[in-house]
Amino acid sequence: MTPTEITVAEKQKSGKTPPAAWLFFQRWLANPLSMGSVTPSSGALCKLIRQHVVCGPDQIVVEFGGGTGAITKALLQSGIPGERIFTFEIDDHLSHFLRGHYPDVNVIHDDCRKAADRLGPNLVGKVGTVVIGIPMLNLPMRVQKEVVEACFRILPEGGRFVLYTYGVGSPLNQRALGLKGKRLGFTPLNVPPASVWGYSKA
Repeated sequence: MTPTEITVAEKQKSGKTPPAAWLFFQRWLANPLSMGSVTPSSGALCKLIRQHVVCGPDQIVVEFGGGTGAITKALLQSGIPGERIFTFEIDDHLSHFLRGHYPDVNVIHDDCRKAADRLGPNLVGKVGTVVIGIPMLNLPMRVQKEVVEACFRILPEGGRFVLYTYGVGSPLNQRALGLKGKRLGFTPLNVPPASVWGYSKA
């Protein structure tokens, strides 16, 4: 166990959890490629994402990579009930944090590529939007393809997933992944400035 993990584990054992920004930074130190940024998404970025999330009366929203819950909180503030938010988080410490801070949200401590199996047949196809919060640019093409396929296995026909990036262009190779993408918005009020993209099947 690394010193960072010991610090988090001790606080969890004592019943205390570190502030979201500090925990996020600790997890970044432990595994920079899996986090993508040293700080959680800003309020401005979360608001931009929230504007492009669809959740109909009989639908749910699924997050791939909940982190410390910045986007989860924005979804709740937009009026989506916690029981209709399903957040996949593979990191032990982050999933524990999410469950403690967002008890009404369905936090699934597992790989997002298993989403269809974990949601089950009653929810597959009833996903209004998938929000990807994992750094896709840091993943090999093979894994990117698996994550994209996981999205479309749970989305209805014509469904869309959204993600954010710190670059100017599309973070995904649309031709290679069979996607049709559109830049939905940009905010300079994030560290670093970020764009939100939406993707559907080509």
